[in-house]
Amino acid sequence: MGVVALFGFVVLGGGLSIARIGLGRIRTARELRDGSPIPLGEVPEAPGLVEFEGTVQPHGETPLEAPISGTPCLAYSVQSRSRDSGEDDPTWISDGRTSAGVPFGVDDGVDRIAVDPANAVLSLTDWGSEGTSWTDRADLSTAVLDRLETAGLPGAAETDPGEPDRQYREQRLEAGSDVHVFGGSVTDSSDGHTPATVAGDDWFEITAGDEPTVLADRQRSGSLYLIFGGLLAVPGVGFTLAGVVGLVSMVFL
Repeated sequence: MGVVALFGFVVLGGGLSIARIGLGRIRTARELRDGSPIPLGEVPEAPGLVEFEGTVQPHGETPLEAPISGTPCLAYSVQSRSRDSGEDDPTWISDGRTSAGVPFGVDDGVDRIAVDPANAVLSLTDWGSEGTSWTDRADLSTAVLDRLETAGLPGAAETDPGEPDRQYREQRLEAGSDVHVFGGSVTDSSDGHTPATVAGDDWFEITAGDEPTVLADRQRSGSLYLIFGGLLAVPGVGFTLAGVVGLVSMVFL
């Protein structure tokens, strides 16, 4: 019976730990959603996750070459989609996406913050004026296809005429773009000569839109953690009670 109680404690503890993670994610998502951007001058001293807006400026790093246009930029996102032209009503299906970026500055005319986008979600779809429309693979040059293959997009190296129709699209972050940096944290404080640096991971997003996509995704995963943890805790309680009752019975009967 002691083994049953011990097993119950382990399952119960595991379930409660998972539920706690989920609850923490939901609480963080709610706090961030209720928050608002802060002035850049307040970012270096801000605790926890920060949110701010400004205009993108170079920060001394070598610009990237956008895969489709070849345009120098500070960050880019490229997508691919395909369809089976043999179907009666072919539908485009997104099947690939990759992004990259180099550190850049965000300026509001008074203060500046350095942003390291290495682990950020780059939501660049709103920057339509700084990108390309969907372009057929057949209309792209060999050099562009080579860059897309290097970036890891599917289908860039295909030569089989039986392959499905495929298109690619690119969005870019260039100097002068207005951005919303969300869910990062200060990793290097300003020393009076260099600006503070903001980076992040799980909640970090750089977007031109008003509503970050990371929030909904993290809150959804938090709900799943909470539900799974609760479901796991229920049998844990049962095993624990059964084991305790068995131990009590052995001692007193």
